[in-house]
Amino acid sequence: MTREASMRDQVRARLRADGFDLVQLEAPLDPASKVRPDVVAWAADNSGELVPWAVVEIKSGQFKSPELALPALVRSRDLLGTIDHYAVVNGQWFKADRSVRSLAPVDGPTPPQHGPRGLLVDEGLATSLLLKSLWRHVDMERSRGIRADYFSPPAGPLAETNAPGIETTDGFVPVRHDVLWRARRRALIEFASNTGNGEALASSPTIARAMSALAGPVVAGTVLDPFCGTGSFLWAVMDRALHDAPVEFVGVEVNDRMADLAGTIGRTASLPTKIVTGDAFEVELPKADVVLAAPPLGIRMREPRVLLDGSTTTDMAVAAVDLALQQLRPGGRAVLHVAAGFTFQHGAEQYREYLAEEHRVAALIGLPSGAVPGTGVRSVLVVIERGEPGETFVAQVGEDWETQLATNGAAMTAVLAHIDGDQSR
Repeated sequence: MTREASMRDQVRARLRADGFDLVQLEAPLDPASKVRPDVVAWAADNSGELVPWAVVEIKSGQFKSPELALPALVRSRDLLGTIDHYAVVNGQWFKADRSVRSLAPVDGPTPPQHGPRGLLVDEGLATSLLLKSLWRHVDMERSRGIRADYFSPPAGPLAETNAPGIETTDGFVPVRHDVLWRARRRALIEFASNTGNGEALASSPTIARAMSALAGPVVAGTVLDPFCGTGSFLWAVMDRALHDAPVEFVGVEVNDRMADLAGTIGRTASLPTKIVTGDAFEVELPKADVVLAAPPLGIRMREPRVLLDGSTTTDMAVAAVDLALQQLRPGGRAVLHVAAGFTFQHGAEQYREYLAEEHRVAALIGLPSGAVPGTGVRSVLVVIERGEPGETFVAQVGEDWETQLATNGAAMTAVLAHIDGDQSR
């Protein structure tokens, strides 16, 4: 063990002895930062939430000055909002003043003011703790000669506990229920991304949230995604449905590995979820109140498919839109993310005319290339209801599409006002 690693372990032991239950070594300040504080200790604030309370920078060697740690401590304070800031130089503890401009020698860290135990609401930290637990189990299995399966992760780290939380090597960390749910699915996706195919494992979070919002102000009944992948759209809707009317979620995925991962995520959900492995055009699908889908791009079907208007197609996007409408109950809504060609390509004119005459094509939102991960294809969000025809909201967003489609973005606000009126929020 290096001298630096030994010092970090000693500092962690001292912090834990003085009342900090959760202590991280070399924790990232934020997902985009490569700078990592040597030690971060978490404790409860006055509201009972678990927050980053103390940060420690460690220096060792001849003529090391504690003041060398001040810039790093200031950076940690600004990004993490930490309360206490320390430098440990050759084993001697120094504590910074309130402004983090000077350091004075102390015997050790000040115990947390409100106690060590709080409820974790930091999704990033919860995800990190789950990933560490997953990797720890993988290392244990490897030591027994068992090869890691990233799409079927060990069940131990995902096991239900008496109270929502995560078992760590430092003990049990209680986590707010909704935070734990989101952290679990993030951790599973990131864990599975070690196959080298990470970019293809999940849809854009912005697209998933936008499609969830476009699904309607209240989510009830059955939500179906016939091309669910790892379930990104289902989970985004589930985030909103937690306090709405009773609802169930059904996903279908032809790739068995992706379906396995979606099923693992679904088993950690708090609402009824069923993931089926199979071809959406061949398996029996339930009738649904909401259908969300992003069918594979640029795919031609092996056999022509008869559509609702009596015409036929081999284009996957057209067939997927038709499939969604077939499964919709009266008054139901479909939200689809398809290639932009769906709105103008030759050969589908009759079907587009049928849609406009027989259904409410509520919105068409054009997106630039980049909205579909890993491709340069331009795409469009299509919102269709099984209801009376009406006016269509049409927009083309540019390179700022993520801002435009955010919760309070201009495009999202406008389209929800058109589709749902005053009930859009």
